[in-house]
Amino acid sequence: MTKIEILILLRKIAYGTEFLAAATGLFFVYKNQINGLLKWFPAFLTYVFLNDIIGLNTKHLFSNSNNLILYNISTIVTFVFLFSIYYQYSKEKKNKRLIAIFLISYIISLFIYGFIENYLIQLQSIPFLLGSSLLMISIILYYAELLKEELLKNRSKDLLIWIGAGILIYYIGIIPFRLVRDYYAKLDDYSILFILNGIFTILMNICFIVGFIIVNKKSIKKKTPR
Repeated sequence: MTKIEILILLRKIAYGTEFLAAATGLFFVYKNQINGLLKWFPAFLTYVFLNDIIGLNTKHLFSNSNNLILYNISTIVTFVFLFSIYYQYSKEKKNKRLIAIFLISYIISLFIYGFIENYLIQLQSIPFLLGSSLLMISIILYYAELLKEELLKNRSKDLLIWIGAGILIYYIGIIPFRLVRDYYAKLDDYSILFILNGIFTILMNICFIVGFIIVNKKSIKKKTPR
């Protein structure tokens, strides 16, 4: 298979895992009583999936096939939502304060670089890198809280452990991709970067799916009468 064929295959698989993650999450929320922002996580995954499908099929409607505004909006929604989740579920006040500062910092950077970058035709650069880095720190802070409570050992206990694992895998892989994206876009062959992006997207959604399934099974066992 050529790199382009691999890329097309991975894109299809990535979209498939996005759909499965959203569908599994919706079923999970339907079967279990979920409180707080986590109950909206499957709806968020559904939005991401639909945005990607719409983005893929509407390029011809935009000048020079440039519909990056859709992905910039999706990125803003993603960071605001995920920062809000970890803010809500963090128990330590200092961590909550830090996460709030992280979110405000991302929004400020988005505004400042709006004078430098045209978000209608350019992907976020520095705001994305700042947001993704600070989000990973927020997840690590949440893990640190669980370690203090000795809850991290039981991976099926907390859905956010699986969500955090998926997000960390994705951004650890995607940050280098975004750092060199503009450079490689000028070269003849940059498909390997998009292949890696597809792989990390698939791994992230697999983490979400596994988390939904395992936590759902645990909930069912708790409800089963002896």
